[in-house]
Amino acid sequence: RDQTTRCTSELNPRIDYRIIPGEKPTLIVHQELGMAPGTSNVVLGTVQDITQQRATERRIRELAYTDKLTGLASRAYFYKHTEDIIRAARRRHERFALLYLDLDGFKDINDSLGHDMGDELLRTVSQRLQSSLRDTDFIARLSGDEFCILVDNVRDQYDAAEVAERCLDETNRPVWLGKQQVRARCSIGIAYYPEDGTDLQSLLKAADSAMYAAKEEGRHRYAFYRPELTQRVERRLQIEQELRLAIERDELILHYQPQVELSSGRLAGVEALVRWKHPDMGLIPPGEFIAVAERIGIISSLGEWVLNKACEQLSRWLAMGLPELRMAVNISPLHFRNPALLDTVTRVLETTGIPPELLELEVTESVVQTTGNDFETFERLRELGVKIAIDDFGTGYSSLASLRALPIDCLKIDRLFISDMLDDGRAAVLLGTIVNVAHALGHVVVAEGVEEVAQLQVLQGIECDIVQGFFFSRPVPAKALPEIVRDGFPGVAAKGQENHDVVAAETPTSGAGSRTPSS
Repeated sequence: RDQTTRCTSELNPRIDYRIIPGEKPTLIVHQELGMAPGTSNVVLGTVQDITQQRATERRIRELAYTDKLTGLASRAYFYKHTEDIIRAARRRHERFALLYLDLDGFKDINDSLGHDMGDELLRTVSQRLQSSLRDTDFIARLSGDEFCILVDNVRDQYDAAEVAERCLDETNRPVWLGKQQVRARCSIGIAYYPEDGTDLQSLLKAADSAMYAAKEEGRHRYAFYRPELTQRVERRLQIEQELRLAIERDELILHYQPQVELSSGRLAGVEALVRWKHPDMGLIPPGEFIAVAERIGIISSLGEWVLNKACEQLSRWLAMGLPELRMAVNISPLHFRNPALLDTVTRVLETTGIPPELLELEVTESVVQTTGNDFETFERLRELGVKIAIDDFGTGYSSLASLRALPIDCLKIDRLFISDMLDDGRAAVLLGTIVNVAHALGHVVVAEGVEEVAQLQVLQGIECDIVQGFFFSRPVPAKALPEIVRDGFPGVAAKGQENHDVVAAETPTSGAGSRTPSS
């Protein structure tokens, strides 16, 4: 016989199931819905249809609230959950912490090892981060290599700091990506409800500001939000808004840092370093705007401007009778992969008339692990006669073995090796090995960031070819270089010389060094 059961589903409590033995279950709409007499028993669908609909709704919810790559909560779910946490914390008068985490140098991993390996790293880091959290903590992937963590009901700063410390430790454990072992690093900003913000947007802004402060303080660390960081955010926004106009307003200038040949003490070349002479903010170093230029898509235009101006200046120096100097110009990985780069370099060489062998293009390690079009770019630049240097060697994910196949001329040792070698004997041994292998491959070796006579002596001992750093000269305006060429650095060639007064005296002090791409 008929058996009718009252429905209590979330779809509509006024819909009944009618189950007749031997027949397909149907749904019945009652007259209380206001339907005409005789039409109450309207078939709306089957139980199977409703089940499928519910499953579809659950799947849509999962897709909206789950990050497909990592399995963590999505940005949408993070926003919803944080709003819920804020309401609960306001009602209970509780505090909670928001941690904003960003991987350091993740773009270099994508560029050097490929996006598949970058995705694999994100999955591994996500699993490690989640395993290091407490049961009450909540983690979501916002986008790219950015994550947010909510630390609920904190008693003091130590609760959030302990979580941040565990995250730093977990991300820095070795990860095998294909045949390459890497150690991910991250910077973390910490903001508190309600001290640093009482709504989602203000908390995110505070935590993001603290994260940038952690990067500026050396990376792979955490930093707490401070009110003065808001000014830095406003400055970054102003830079982003005005950088597009800087070139056409003629606000960019170049400074040049001398590169000294150790065997003779003569000036071997200079590295061109861009500065932004802002009418209100003063002289802005490249570390503040190069990454912005990459993000907003004008890095190729900026790189072309630097290349033009540097070669024009070298042409003027040669016309003045100065000896031939090598002009080193940084090329951003994004600019290097721009198909127009080769045409730009060819045009600049033809326009300025400088010998191609005096132009040295510096690219970071992120383009060392390269095949296809990138390798062809190396080859065609060499065919033009241009020299190629690998910049900041030792900080990326390349190896000495990977340098065999690349048509390069110079290896620039990152300043971190130089600063560590006096305190860490292993760093000095490794540095000597790099120099020996580079020489065996026919490469010139340049050491960056030399600031002490003891560093100079070690570099002389391992037969490094060229050095640059504040010990010799800070980056200087073009007009200061003829005097440096004339005076030279006579104390450098005396191996092991203790008294470096001749070298350090009358050192120009304008500008500041940078190892940022296209800087």
